[in-house]
Order: sequence, then structure tokens, then C-alpha cells
Amino acid sequence: MLSHSLTHTFETVTEDSLSERLAATEDLMLRTLFRPDAPDLNALVSYHFSSGGSRVRARLALSASEALGLDPRTCVALAASCELVHNASLLHDDIQDADKMRRGHEAAWFRFDPNLAMCAGTLMLSAASAVLARATVDTVDTVDTASLIDHLYQRTHDLIVGQTLDLAWQHHNFDVAAYQKTAIGKSGSLLALPYELVLIAAGQPRALPVAKAAGESFALAYQIADDLDDLSADSAKAHCNIVPALMRTGLDQEAAISTALQMARAHRLEAVTQAQKLPSQSGQYMVHLCHTLASNEGKFALE
Repeated sequence: MLSHSLTHTFETVTEDSLSERLAATEDLMLRTLFRPDAPDLNALVSYHFSSGGSRVRARLALSASEALGLDPRTCVALAASCELVHNASLLHDDIQDADKMRRGHEAAWFRFDPNLAMCAGTLMLSAASAVLARATVDTVDTVDTASLIDHLYQRTHDLIVGQTLDLAWQHHNFDVAAYQKTAIGKSGSLLALPYELVLIAAGQPRALPVAKAAGESFALAYQIADDLDDLSADSAKAHCNIVPALMRTGLDQEAAISTALQMARAHRLEAVTQAQKLPSQSGQYMVHLCHTLASNEGKFALE
């Protein structure tokens, strides 16, 4: 595990190097989404993005792009695409779960209108492809651009399948395997995506299985840790959670929690192992996230 001082140093260097491109990513997303003849939609989109968010997927894409030497325009396009899909999923998820709060503020659907929020989420899904097609044309050849968009679609499909499993959770007695499939679909798909798009753009598709393994392992580690924090709330609402899934194997709650902690640690270590295999140290930001998760110095959000 990194010491606190080393973690802090890494985080500071990363923030300094990524801040300009993060700002450019935000600008590209808003420019793509805004239209002068849609003031209500613009207002909802602006509110949603201004309410916060860690932009983890953008940071993964930007740090990996820099490590692999991609040009700034492509870096920003890849980061924006990942964030647009992720934020679309947040808008839709809040409506489907009737969650009134997001990032400590009123959820966009609750503050504005659920139908308008659904439209905004759908627009973001479409915009995710648009930024890839428009922003990479000068730097990535036609075949690679098509590959980027196709891969984005595949991961979006995985995300939606994961969401359908999550919605069905309270109506079925799902087991641990179903839990893992749900978490990998909902979270793993979009944590692997930044690395996968960067590798495709950099002409290194053979590393895609490693990126997938890293993203899915980290997603499981984070989701299990989050489940343990949210156990009471999830149980009250019959939401997807690892503990009741483990209890269905015959474990009591204490044993299920202990097993979940062991699973989270194993997945976190696997995420580090896989991220360190990525070329040119492009997986170091995920390694940093894993160490932050392990340090238990305060929960961080992947929103």
C-alpha cells in the first residue's frame, strides 16, 4: 500500500497535469449538448453537471491517453465520451430508483421533470458517439474511429443489461454470480471503457482483455465496499447488495460481511495486478484509486 504522503504526492501531480484537459472535457460535453432553441434542456444539463462529480472515468482516460502519447484533442474526446455515457446512466438510474438526491443535491429529474431528465439522458448517450466521430477525425483513421464507436456501443449495451438486472433484483432471489454480473454490467463496463478506448486509439488492441479485467475487478471491489456502507439502506429498499446474496448461501450476516470484505480485497488486488500490466504505465491512475480505496481514509465516490 502507498503511504499517505506518496498517495498525496501522486494525487497532486495528477491533478496538476489533468486540470486543463478536464476543463476541456467539460467544455466539449456542454458544447455538444447545448442548443440555443432548447433552454429547458440546457438548464437541466447545466444543473446536473454543475452539481459535482469526481469525473473518474475522464481522469482514467486522460491519464492513460497522456501515458500513451495521444494528442490532446483525442484525449479529450475519449474522456468526454466516457463521461457522457456515465452521466446518462445517472440520470436514468435516479428516475428508475426514484432517488431524489444526487451528489448532495436534488436529482435533476426531481428538481426539473422526469420526462425532461429522460430526454437529457438519451441526448447524452447520442452525444457520446458524436464526440468520438467529430473530435478524432483528424487524428485517428476511419477504421479506428469506427472501432471506437462500436466499442462504445458494446459497453453501453453491457451497462444497460446490468441496469435491467439491477431493476429485477428485488423481484428475484439472485445469487452471488448474478450479483457479480450486475455489478460488472453497471459499473465495470464504464470503468473498463476509458482504458479500452485509449488502447484502441493508440493502436494497442491486444491489451483490451487486460483493461477489461482491471475495470471489472475494480468495479467489484468498489461496489462491495459501497454495499457494506449502504447495507441498512439497501436492505430497507430491497436493493442489490452483496450481503443478502451471500446470506442466501447459508451464511449469517456477520459471516457474510466478513466474506464480502475478503472478496473486496481480492478484487482490489486483482485490479492493481491487471492495471500494472497495461502498456507504458497507462493504468497508474487506477492503481492510485485502488490504494485510496484500501487506505480507508474516507469513502470516495465514483459518480
